[in-house]
Amino acid sequence: MPAIRLFNRRFNFSSDDLTIPSLIDLILRFPLLILFTILQFEDQSSQWQCPFLFSLVYFYLLCILYGLIIILSLIIFVISLKGTPINNAYPRRHMPLLIYIRLILVLIDIGINVFGLIIFLREFQQCDNLLRGIMIVSVCLSSILAMSLFIILAFTLDLTGIVSAEKKWEMRIKFLFCCGRSYGGQSSNIENITKTLQYLFDDERFDLVTSDLAAGLVLLQHEDFYEERSIDIYENVPLQLIKDGLYYNSYAQSAFGWFSLAYHYRWTFLPRILFAMRFRTIGFCCCCCGIPCCQNEDSLYDPCGGQYRTLQYLLREQKPVILYANFFGAFGRAPFYIAADNEKKTIIISIRGTLSATDVLTDIDAVEDILETELFGNGYCHSGMHSAAKYIRDDILQRLIDIFVKYPDYSLVLCGYSLGAGIACILSILLKSTYPHLKCYGIAMPGSVLSENLVLSTRHFIYSYVVDVDMIARASLQSLEQLRDRILFALNQCNLNKFRILTTTFVRTLTKRRQVFHSISNESDRTNINSTISQIVSTDHSIERVQLVLPGTIIHLYSTDRVGLFTRKASYRACISNYNQFDHLIVHPRMWFDHFPASYSTALADVIEYSSSI
Repeated sequence: MPAIRLFNRRFNFSSDDLTIPSLIDLILRFPLLILFTILQFEDQSSQWQCPFLFSLVYFYLLCILYGLIIILSLIIFVISLKGTPINNAYPRRHMPLLIYIRLILVLIDIGINVFGLIIFLREFQQCDNLLRGIMIVSVCLSSILAMSLFIILAFTLDLTGIVSAEKKWEMRIKFLFCCGRSYGGQSSNIENITKTLQYLFDDERFDLVTSDLAAGLVLLQHEDFYEERSIDIYENVPLQLIKDGLYYNSYAQSAFGWFSLAYHYRWTFLPRILFAMRFRTIGFCCCCCGIPCCQNEDSLYDPCGGQYRTLQYLLREQKPVILYANFFGAFGRAPFYIAADNEKKTIIISIRGTLSATDVLTDIDAVEDILETELFGNGYCHSGMHSAAKYIRDDILQRLIDIFVKYPDYSLVLCGYSLGAGIACILSILLKSTYPHLKCYGIAMPGSVLSENLVLSTRHFIYSYVVDVDMIARASLQSLEQLRDRILFALNQCNLNKFRILTTTFVRTLTKRRQVFHSISNESDRTNINSTISQIVSTDHSIERVQLVLPGTIIHLYSTDRVGLFTRKASYRACISNYNQFDHLIVHPRMWFDHFPASYSTALADVIEYSSSI
């Protein structure tokens, strides 16, 4: 930061991002230069004989060129280590000139190798085998490095001034997620997503590149790691609520199908999936020739029946009756299934969380959408989740009527994991007027689902489970905006170069452990958030948005041990929290791992074990 400008265009990398590329260039070319030099000294002997023109022109020119490239790469390496990310970029002011020179040397390198290759092909038989091998290595290396350089420049080119900002983000999204085609008969309308990303990461306004975000997160992680945080326990969690969370967690995770099987049984996945399929390898033929022998009439978009049978295997302990399954996934859609649990006497709708690229798009479509309800008035909700919830509602309305005719004494329960939890939350509100006794259990609930008025009105039937510093439970447009501003502030205050931030500071932070939360119950013992965490860069917030927050009754499963990235076992306690405690992201080594299914299964089981032992 700031982004470098070449040929009067902005590129999405900065002058302090060239440390590693220049070091790689040095490592690859220096051994070849030594080898070429040795060959030139040995060239007088008969065993190294080659055409004079080839030896004189190609090898001497290549040695000189490699020497210049190595010197230039060393200069780029040293200069890129100077200064700081923002405050002191002056020592790197000549970096564009060095890049221009490097590009010229690349063109010369290509010309010399093309010339050498032509002579080499004509005089192939006259050269020694070692020289042939060195020639091939040199041509391949130069070609790969040249292509890599031009590809990187092409992909990092900022198209501002050529296309609009929204169009630029749309092109990036379509390239990353391959969403230029239609799904389910509708086009992928990503206008909301592009506007959101443009608002959060305006290239011209904030001038951030990817490495700046990474360095900023490392700095914030180092800062947040040592911050004292308190949990205000104003209400104990009923043990039955924890048991219900663990029970329906199995249903929520099973909606991932084969992925859940692979995640939980990494070493025995293959035999288990074969057993789940009853070793019916003919299923692979069904996908190709359309034979319906493996399909199940109660499941859609599962031509080989593999997802349905995997679902049965994952729920072998609960032994529910799977009544219906729809495995169609797309932008604004989510796979789900309906099962009858005879033990709990419940009809369970379980919705799958994020698994595919289109699910990520549904996650990012986080603008507020109007949610009209009969019981709770009008409010706002997550747009992408709202679309998926309406799709599921339209698909199951008549099916639920038929199901409850067959199971009249059963109650309705909705559950989901991550994205599925948010969709289940909105779907439960849509169905609440028809099924007044329904409940919703959201495992790893996202942090941007409902507006505050709907949250307060739905606490009695929606339950959200959050483990420790799970980043998804704290992710919202407001928290991401705050995180962006904190990154800008941290980079502005930093006196280290970016390479040191991304290496020594990062490694040092990863290897440390600390207890994140400290529970308190007295008003007088509360501690405010450290001033460093609330220090925000003042920016022009040109767009006013409705704040979407974590919904329902929030069960926070927090660790009581000193935890770090490599912590394998931790003790957990549970408390009921307010959504205000999840309004900002905590940058911690375990912020991503705490969102994993194993973390929730472990935390829920540990809280139950602890409560039972008291």
